[in-house]
Amino acid sequence: MQTKTADRTIQLQLALLQEDLVRLQARCARLPPPPDVTLALRQFKELGPAFEAVAAFTSVLRANTGSLDDGRRQQVEEQLRQLTVSLWQLHLFAVAPRLEKMVANIGHMPIGTRFVLERWVKRLNELREEADIVEGLDPALLGHVETMARQLASDAPDLVDFSRG
Repeated sequence: MQTKTADRTIQLQLALLQEDLVRLQARCARLPPPPDVTLALRQFKELGPAFEAVAAFTSVLRANTGSLDDGRRQQVEEQLRQLTVSLWQLHLFAVAPRLEKMVANIGHMPIGTRFVLERWVKRLNELREEADIVEGLDPALLGHVETMARQLASDAPDLVDFSRG
């Protein structure tokens, strides 16, 4: 009985995750192309938490598959993998034009941009360690986003260091 209840709960949570992904797709589709680096950076920073919330929910759901029988657990884990791939693909697709605008106008980036992009590069490096997710992504898009993010993290203005005399 416990397994059936757990399975129903997981099915409901998977359906909610699918709905979250659809909402994120709609949100990304409504984003206007950024006219300048300030809006590009703002959009980039606003997208992060939205995607992170869905990713966190996916991780929680993955941790709760232990009460399922092996066959069902494998099925759910594959559904979660596919959701994660779709989530990352959408995230990369959504941030690419924002990064392109920033790279094209790197001299006009606000102070502190480097910190934001260094965190993004770190997250992309962590993603690279998830081979089962990376294999489902568009390699050209991932490479393009990584290249732009590294350039921005390297060349964008950093926070001002007031400790130097």
